[in-house]
Amino acid sequence: MAEFEIGQVVISRRGKDTGLEYVIAGFEQDGRVKLIRPNRFNVTRPKIKNPKHLQSTLRRAENLLDFIKAGKDIDAGYFHRSVRN
Repeated sequence: MAEFEIGQVVISRRGKDTGLEYVIAGFEQDGRVKLIRPNRFNVTRPKIKNPKHLQSTLRRAENLLDFIKAGKDIDAGYFHRSVRN
């Protein structure tokens, strides 16, 4: 299984959100991953997903780390610009 890091961009491989990009915001005690994608799942209400259902990428959203650490929600436009770069 791939090692995941906070701020890493991942792609959903299973479920009705297959193919969508998320950014890792943290980890649960049981090993599941907290994911953010504004408009539906943000820092204050992340999506919880099994890491087996995620595809790792080499991209990182470094400029979102401050928002994640501070627990602040991220504007959708800023999120998408950060993930694409």
